[in-house]
Amino acid sequence: MTSLYAGTSGFAYPNWKGGFYPTKFAARRMLPYYAERLNGVELNGTFYQLPPVTTLASWAAQVDKDFRFCCKASRGLTYSAAAFDKEGLAATLGERLGALGDKLGPTLVQWPPGRLRDEQLLERLLAAFSRPAAVEFRHESWFCAPVYDCLRRHGAALCRTDAEEWPLAPVTETGEFAYVRLRRSYERPALERWRRELRALAAGGSVVHVYFKHDPEGPERARFMLE
Repeated sequence: MTSLYAGTSGFAYPNWKGGFYPTKFAARRMLPYYAERLNGVELNGTFYQLPPVTTLASWAAQVDKDFRFCCKASRGLTYSAAAFDKEGLAATLGERLGALGDKLGPTLVQWPPGRLRDEQLLERLLAAFSRPAAVEFRHESWFCAPVYDCLRRHGAALCRTDAEEWPLAPVTETGEFAYVRLRRSYERPALERWRRELRALAAGGSVVHVYFKHDPEGPERARFMLE
């Protein structure tokens, strides 16, 4: 089993042409080209609108068996008002993503900075979703034992996001995989420190997912992690 999946948040960026992609390159060829060089991607677009099953199946057919798609869960799960049917959306999302088959990685569930701890809602969403999830909290109130226990019950990972805007979650094992988002402009010493940490996680038996921002330098940073 692959122990480290690394990539970027998205892959279809025109400003990557002349760098990661050749200068003249058709958009339809981007995913296969990307997947030959990196083995995972975090899809941003699914946060706003879930693609049709036919599109998901087409993406899965363009990559090899060791590639993983990590989709952002629909924003309605955590950004919508109390009356919104969040559990129904979670169940629909879990079913729809099944079109990716064995190439589906953990789904990232993001909570907004202003949403304080609510482990009852977290419990209901993870139960309704019923697929492996990584959960990103942007408020420190979530970093506590009851939340970690909830994640463990569902085999979900506590996402660690290295960004200026939000607190970095502590290293806490809650599932059989780890999920890390690196959102800064990293020089080589910082990348080496993160690579050592990821190696330690993998050596401990975790499958590790790490995704960089969609900067033009992002793919090269992800490839460095895979070396």
